[in-house]
Formats: sequence, structure tokens, C-alpha cells
Amino acid sequence: MYLNEKEEKMYKGEVGESVRKAMEILVALGDIYNAERLIRVESAHIAGLSYKTHGDAGLKYVEDLVAIGASVQIPTTVNVIGVDRSRWRELGLPRYWAEKQLRILSAYEKMGCLGSCSCTPYYHGILPRLWEHVACAESSAVVFLNSVIGARDNREGGPSALASALTGLTPLYGYHLDQNRVGTHFFEVNAELKSISDYGALGAYVGRMIGEHIPVFDGISKNAPIEGLVALGAGLASSGAVAMFHAVGITPEAHTLEKAFGDAKPKERIQIGNEEMRTAYEQLTSAASSKVEYVAIGCPHCSIRQIKQIADLLRGKQVSKGVRLWIHTSVPIKAFCEKTGLTQTIEKAGGVVTADMCTVLGPIEALGLETAATDSAKLAFYAPGTNKLKVWYGSVEKCIEASIKGKWD
Repeated sequence: MYLNEKEEKMYKGEVGESVRKAMEILVALGDIYNAERLIRVESAHIAGLSYKTHGDAGLKYVEDLVAIGASVQIPTTVNVIGVDRSRWRELGLPRYWAEKQLRILSAYEKMGCLGSCSCTPYYHGILPRLWEHVACAESSAVVFLNSVIGARDNREGGPSALASALTGLTPLYGYHLDQNRVGTHFFEVNAELKSISDYGALGAYVGRMIGEHIPVFDGISKNAPIEGLVALGAGLASSGAVAMFHAVGITPEAHTLEKAFGDAKPKERIQIGNEEMRTAYEQLTSAASSKVEYVAIGCPHCSIRQIKQIADLLRGKQVSKGVRLWIHTSVPIKAFCEKTGLTQTIEKAGGVVTADMCTVLGPIEALGLETAATDSAKLAFYAPGTNKLKVWYGSVEKCIEASIKGKWD
């Protein structure tokens, strides 16, 4: 891979040891994927900050980077962590785990990262422009940025996104190139998508089928809610390895079906009707017991509109004794909802609005819970393995009802 004079100096360590380490990662990636050169990225979003993924080795790695003066060169946000910074004791999360988690976050902040701790950074703060090159490592955000915003981003890992943050560079390959952004499989959506859980179920169903390819959806309303498109991407990225979809009339590169495929023809044509959607819901449901102990909403993190909907559903009602209802969001959105009274409505009913964290990446299994309910396809897919939870999957209305009744009807 070609390096210019400045990049050569960075690679040789003439600009600092942390930059040299970062360049080694980027050059290795470039060689693996036959990239011709490096390109500038305007922002980065680093995932994998949870102690569950970092472990002690990852904690030492980032603290060592701080010790040698590592500093990010572009605006950089960080993904969810495993605890709520201000409420982890109240939530009953283990001290040893929380303290190491907060050391990891502190190390990233000392490198100049913005401690956003959210998987939906585009709801607040940094929003890339159309065609802008970025280095984002949160899988659902990668899909959203590529597919809805029209930015250009590969499915980065945490270390490669950090390397890009430290250098402002990434190898030119994958979804940064026009020829790799065309659709591969055609899905005609005949089922009506009424809820966020419908969008998530569609994504999970298609992701299982196509792996890392690019689905093209025809039949999704041009007025689809942003939160639905976020859920669609999260489902695609979790059950598959999808980094981009085309929704005709929504994706900037898919004003028409023909543009979505470019000069290529779809490898498959698949109908998505009510039967396929029923199957999708069944695939995401792993629970058998009707008793629900835990209800989690906000994976990816909730928007203001989602939190308002939850507050409206809970107003004048009460969460069942023995049920934990946790609503995950970011610090900025939680602050807004506190100012407008939405958080107070939820917590008066017995729910908890968390910031910073998500169920999947936290030590929720330490609480001894067995059965959960969620409207998140991503959480439903991962929680049985990462948190030892059996999951009921359904709409937010069904989930709030379960939190009030203490069971799934």
C-alpha cells in the first residue's frame, strides 16, 4: 500500500509511538484488503469499550497508550459501556466490574475521546455528511451511516477505529469504494411494518439469510421512522454481518431500484410477507416461561420520541413488583427527557432510565435474572448468549404491558 511522505514518518515512529502503533494496524488492514492508499476520515466512533469485551488485557492496552501520550486527531465519540456511570451502585451492578469499566472509559477520555457512551451518536453530537468518510465501529451505527445518511464507513473493529482516531486515516477499501456499495439481494416487502420491533425483526430475518451481503428493500415506506431504520440496521448487523442496506427511495444511492443494483442483477429475489414476519418473531423469541423479571428497551439507545412513547404508555400505571424495567439511552437524551418530565413519569411508574450502558454489554447476568422482554432484535439475538437470559420479543406496547403484569401474555 502506498504511503506518502508524511504517512511514512508516522509509520516509522517519527511522530510518536502511539501513532506508530496505530499506523501498523492500518497498514496491516490495507495489505489484507489490497488497499491502494490511505484516505482522510473526518470522525471516528470507537466500540468495544465494555469490560466484557476489553477484559484486563484491553484495559492494560489503553492505559499503556495513555502513558505514552496517545491523543486522537479527529472528533471521536465512544460507544456504550457496561454500566451507568452515575447509577451503577443503585442498579446493583458489581463493584469490581464497574470500577474496571470506568477505568477503561477514563483512558479513552484521556486520549481526547468524547465520553458520549452511546450506540446512537448520530442522535446528538457528530453527524457525518453525505459521502463523508468516517471510521465507526458500532455495527448498527455503521449500517445507519452507510444506508440512511449516505456516509462511507467499513464495519470497523474497536482497535481499527481507535487507530483511525489517532491518525485521522483509514485504508481505502470496502464500503469506501463505489463498486462495493451496490445491492446483491432483492427483498420485496409486502408485510406492513407498524412498529420498531417489526423493522428489527425484518432486519434479523434477512441478516440470517444473507450474512455480509447488501440487501435491497423495496416496499419500505419513504416515511419510515428514523427509529425503525435504526432497528432495521441493528437487526441486519447482529444476526448477520451486514454493513449496508438499500431501501428504495430512502438510501441516497437508491433513488430507484435500478440504481440500488448498479449494473448488477440481484443474486436472489425474496418476498417478505406476514408469514416471514411471524417466523422472524419466532426466531427472536427464546423464552418459554410466561413470567417476566426484566424488561429492557433501548438497544440501540432510545431516541426522545421512543422515551416519550414509553412515558405515555406508563402514565398513571405501575411496574409490577419484582420486575425491572430499564430504558437505555444516552446522557444528552436523558438530560432532555429529565428537563421535559418524561424521565420522571417513567420512574414514578417504577421504571429506570439509564445512561451510558446497554444490557448486552453489561454484567446483567450477575443480577440472577432468567426471563426478559424486549422490542430490540439486537438484544433478543445476543442476550441468551451474553447475559444468559431467555427472551420474549415483541412491540414496545407488549413489553410495557409485560412490565406491568409481570408476565408475557
